[in-house]
Amino acid sequence: MAAKQEPLDRLQEQLLHASHVDEIYDHLMETAAGLTQYEGLALFIRKGDTSVFEQKRLVGRFPIIPGKLEEELFDSPFLSRAFGAQIAGEMIYEGRKFGFFLVPCQTKEEKEPQEEKNLRLLCTLGMLSLKNAWNAGEAWKNFVTDDVTGAYNRRYLLKRLREDMGNSIHQAALIDINVDDFKLYNEMYGYMRSDTLLQFVAEIIREEKSPEGELYRFGADEFLLLEQQMTEAEALETAERIRKKIRLVSRERNKVIHQLTVSCGIVLYPENIGAKEDLLGSCARAVYYAKTRGKNQTALWRKEDRPREGSGYYRSSFEKIAPTIYALMAAVDAKDQITFRHSLKVSEYATVLAQALELKEEEVEIIREAGLLHDIGKIGIPENILKKQTFLTEEEYAVMKEHVKNAVEMIRFLPDMNYVLPAVIAHHERYDGKGYPTGIAGDAIPLGGRCLALADSFDTMTARRPYKEPMQISYAVKELEKGKNTQFDPYLTDVFLQLIEEGKIRVWCRQDG
Repeated sequence: MAAKQEPLDRLQEQLLHASHVDEIYDHLMETAAGLTQYEGLALFIRKGDTSVFEQKRLVGRFPIIPGKLEEELFDSPFLSRAFGAQIAGEMIYEGRKFGFFLVPCQTKEEKEPQEEKNLRLLCTLGMLSLKNAWNAGEAWKNFVTDDVTGAYNRRYLLKRLREDMGNSIHQAALIDINVDDFKLYNEMYGYMRSDTLLQFVAEIIREEKSPEGELYRFGADEFLLLEQQMTEAEALETAERIRKKIRLVSRERNKVIHQLTVSCGIVLYPENIGAKEDLLGSCARAVYYAKTRGKNQTALWRKEDRPREGSGYYRSSFEKIAPTIYALMAAVDAKDQITFRHSLKVSEYATVLAQALELKEEEVEIIREAGLLHDIGKIGIPENILKKQTFLTEEEYAVMKEHVKNAVEMIRFLPDMNYVLPAVIAHHERYDGKGYPTGIAGDAIPLGGRCLALADSFDTMTARRPYKEPMQISYAVKELEKGKNTQFDPYLTDVFLQLIEEGKIRVWCRQDG
């Protein structure tokens, strides 16, 4: 017995210092072969959380030996009939089987009770060691993996680039896949829905990357794909496959107000950059080029390229394209004279409210610009609906609601103006969640949208319409009061009503409509 105990003591010492599961498999098989007299010995380990057990090690001879076994076959005559084999030792943890030894079938006379006992003890030692190794592996996986998408995280990419560039990575393409308008998705649909979109993007990238490609989630809306030994043409082809597939498949699978797109930037190492430290910055600049050219594009960074200045402060972005915006508003005005003046008034009322809330200057500016643009989508509504003298039918109202979607599509093509989209989209949402287009509720509605909702409703009530006379301010005030907690944010409503009472919200001439 002492002679047999010595290998088990040695095994325990070996397992204590084993740093990888492959080392554990080797030590278990070596010790098991020395402790038993079986003609053959095979080690099977469960594959993750599945019911499949995979063969990890094999010594000796079997009539036939499978590479994999389903758990449901263990208690049937299948093993002995099909393979002439039987289970001799099992690794069980908390009532669940994680591994076992398979040996050739023996007659009762051939069985050695001591061999079975030794295998059972060996399995106990092996199970504890494997469990520790798996736990350590799971901890490492959690440390380097993004918990939303399953991609590697930013921490691990930086480690790879810092330690491996120029060592194990001598030539590579880095592809930046950046989700367009991701902040808009967050504000429109909430973080849970946005997480689903990120998982969808990660899934498409995995389908289109090479088997060796490494996927990283680098930022909230940004994925990086590291492809070693990839040429410029191959990198461009890969990025374009990903970009086109995301746009195509998102139309079918994701019911969102506008299509999901990505902008891609590519840089090749070492061809297109001077030093590995420039890799991430060059890739980011390539994405910036793609976005400033209209998004849903792919751009390649080369050494001769130079950084371009950003768009700067919100107002400068608006001022650059103000003539275009006013031209669009004038086009709406040509179809419906009310809309242009309504937009100016909504913008003014919402701006006064935003200032009273003591928002930052840039936040007030966003709400001002969103007020001007909130109904710009009405340019796509038929005139017979836009100018109808009576109340709209249910079908006509459904068409009218499309002006929000139209506005989104138009604003997306205005350079650097995406920041107004959350407020524009949300100006018909209700605090109780019964609004449109997304039905979000409460504080989930962007603040700008809640401000515009009050300003929009107030002007609609106090201005002349083809189907009604302007209402008295006192009546409008009562209606806003009634809408607290249902249609409107209660706190913002109180502030807005106070502004009316103080004369800071000044109603334009009610006779002009």
